[in-house]
Amino acid sequence: MEGLRQIFIGNLKRYRKQNHIRQLDLALEIGKSANYINSIENGKYFPPPETIDKIAEALKVEPASLFQKESKDKPLLKDELVKKIYDKVIVSLPDLIRVTVNSEIGTTAS
Repeated sequence: MEGLRQIFIGNLKRYRKQNHIRQLDLALEIGKSANYINSIENGKYFPPPETIDKIAEALKVEPASLFQKESKDKPLLKDELVKKIYDKVIVSLPDLIRVTVNSEIGTTAS
């Protein structure tokens, strides 16, 4: 059984990575050091409630969501789904532009 501390650590890492936030950036956002964030994620320290609030705000999540066990069956929240789609579009957009431009150049060169 996973304890609250492990759930918190897992969610902190997951939300931080989903938002493409480095430990250093999160630390700067909440007024702490990167070593502090690293120590939290490695289970050495556990933040007080005030810091948890700041972390949640920086990650754009509710503080309680940092303590919710992730369910594999749970559907994605609307914001998570939009972010996932956005990330896929951003990754594939340069290829789509290149193919479109090459296609247009090929038809006008004839």
